Amino acid sequence: MSYAITFFYIFVSIMYNIIRHLFASICLSLFVLCGVAAYGQESSEWLRKGIAAESNGLMERAEDYYRKAIDADSSVEAYLRLGVMMEQMERYGEAADLLSHAVNAEGLSHRARCLGELKRWDEARSAAEHAIELGAKSSPMATLALCESAAGKHINAYSWATKALKEDPADARAHNVMGVICFRKGADNEALQHFRKAVALDSGDVDAYYNLATMYCLRNNSETAIIHIKKGMKLHPKSTKLYSALGRAYTIKGDSQRAVACYERILQMDSSNLNALIRIGNIYCDENHYEQAQAYFKKATLVDPNSAEGHKGQGRTYTASGDYRKAVQAYIRATQIDNTDAETYLMMADLYNKQNNAQKEKNCYKKSAKLGNKTAQQWCVKHGLAW
Repeated sequence: MSYAITFFYIFVSIMYNIIRHLFASICLSLFVLCGVAAYGQESSEWLRKGIAAESNGLMERAEDYYRKAIDADSSVEAYLRLGVMMEQMERYGEAADLLSHAVNAEGLSHRARCLGELKRWDEARSAAEHAIELGAKSSPMATLALCESAAGKHINAYSWATKALKEDPADARAHNVMGVICFRKGADNEALQHFRKAVALDSGDVDAYYNLATMYCLRNNSETAIIHIKKGMKLHPKSTKLYSALGRAYTIKGDSQRAVACYERILQMDSSNLNALIRIGNIYCDENHYEQAQAYFKKATLVDPNSAEGHKGQGRTYTASGDYRKAVQAYIRATQIDNTDAETYLMMADLYNKQNNAQKEKNCYKKSAKLGNKTAQQWCVKHGLAW
């Protein structure tokens, strides 16, 4: 009997512990599930608020809400919406990082576009191809056209741009890209038609205004360029692209003060904007303000040590101020980074002439001529040199 009672108590004790642990596990699971549900609900609420704020033009609030949605539950839709918002704000690096979390046709299409803006062509191509596999058409096709164009494959580029327009004839971006490709193959009038079409299709397209203004600048029609840029700026008052185009138009017009003001405005929004730093440096150099020019070129090379234009600008200012040793070093560094810029070799030729180094002067003229510079070619012909 005593054995039976002992066994009974042991059995009851074991069952009690099993039931107690099981009950605790169930409670913990329910607690976790409720927490996850609440967390997910919180993320959805932040996302809903973000969409509402964005639709009402409250972009800073929308950005804040989307970031909270991401923090709450790594919401894919929040990553997508915030990534597209950063793309529209021309913050392409941040946009590309955010959009890497939205692995769907739309997210990949936008990411490919951002990577193209950053000139990360291999990544852009990969993202665009993946987007097409998932069903996207016009936008990633246009990106592939730009990738092919950047690689110098203009026939392939034209083919992809044509495919993009065939998929969606009303796609402003596809017309923009086709315009770029036409311009690169020398069909300026055709390029201008596509840029005009892009503006007509989407009056809010920054690239359309930028490209159209650039075409007019290249034709020395700065007044028309300024008109189009200011139209775009009414819709996008913080676009660094449009400020850059406006600065270029004022430079062509001869209004260097307004041009510098445009580039300084860019630097207020993006203190490390390489293009703005180099443009200001060139303007000051043209006006013989060499110390001011040098300050901007130095900052450009600090922002990007591999900026050929920054080193080239330093070479130009050192030459003008008579510091030939530093000028040579700057030009050599520029050619090490980019050995395809004919103008750099032409400037080096002029520098070696000032140093009475005839052999190096001749070599630089020949290199510049080989790269297509007309002034260098004329010099070589005059001195009986082949290139």
